[in-house]
Amino acid sequence: MDIAGFQSPWAMTFIPDGRLLVTDNQAKSLSIVTQAGAVKTVAGLPAIGGIYDIAISPLYAGNKTIYFTFAEPSPPGTPRDGPYSYPEYVANPNLFFGSLALAAAQIDESGAVPTLTSMKVIWRQTPYLVSGGEFGGRIAFSPDGNHMFVTAGDRAVYPPAAALDNTLGKIIRLNLDGSIPPDNPFVGTAGALGEIWTLGHRNPYGLAFAPDGRLWSSEHGPKGGDEFNLIARGSNYGWPSVSYGDFNDGRPIPRPSAGDGFATSALTWTPAIAPAGMIFYSGSVFTDWQGDALLTGLVSKALIRVRIDGDTAREVQRFDMAARVREVEQAPDGSLWILTDSPAGKLVRLAPVF
Repeated sequence: MDIAGFQSPWAMTFIPDGRLLVTDNQAKSLSIVTQAGAVKTVAGLPAIGGIYDIAISPLYAGNKTIYFTFAEPSPPGTPRDGPYSYPEYVANPNLFFGSLALAAAQIDESGAVPTLTSMKVIWRQTPYLVSGGEFGGRIAFSPDGNHMFVTAGDRAVYPPAAALDNTLGKIIRLNLDGSIPPDNPFVGTAGALGEIWTLGHRNPYGLAFAPDGRLWSSEHGPKGGDEFNLIARGSNYGWPSVSYGDFNDGRPIPRPSAGDGFATSALTWTPAIAPAGMIFYSGSVFTDWQGDALLTGLVSKALIRVRIDGDTAREVQRFDMAARVREVEQAPDGSLWILTDSPAGKLVRLAPVF
């Protein structure tokens, strides 16, 4: 059932009263949406190049705090880097500008227009650059509610993903106020940034905790080789040294092999599915799916169900949505909601047919 239309919606989350917060990357907007489809745009967003994930704090009942990731405009003079450092891009500062940032805020609904208040940027990707490639930006909270994890894309620069002096191609771990937990794996390592949890990622776009408390991520490969990964503290996932796919121009990339020091993927896809949003289902509407991962596919235009067995996983079902599927969320009643991407961005409620 189609609920509401958007330009290019990116993420959503339910708040306790059953309404949704929805981000639209193309419109650079945040909206409050009822389950009946009424949409109110939230005022007060900062100047942004794009807006990505949206999440409510584990302490939302008390502090009404939300978190969102966005592309923060790069300061004047920020260097360009990566494969898009061509003259036509350098001459146009509006292309591929910005660096990933994480903000905390509240929404004031006391007036006629809901308004973002008390916004504070609590983390920024390092270094600033202007490049091609994706930002990442997915948010997940630890089961105990004490920490938050954020995915950061490599911005198509590649080599920094393997180094610890930057947060390109990383998954980071923070306290809820943005400070660095002292038990992070690289705290105290010379030259390393303390927020890094794992490294060697290309473009991790899905991030969710399984019912057993383990963290999983889905990641875009280059030309094929999309990955579904069990995220383990301090591990290196190999990019750009190894991959299950090849460079887009056809150049081969070495495959992971035993003893190479890199974490191996639980499941990979070639051809690519371009995974985006991801959850673990726990509701009673689709009873056979409890504990399974649900991934959305952009290129595959599908909702994909994955079952985990220990440290391995397998695709068990694929549903053709006939549109790029950007996000999936479970409603409080156990129903599933998806966001389809442009050119016909929609908020859709899925109903079982069995």
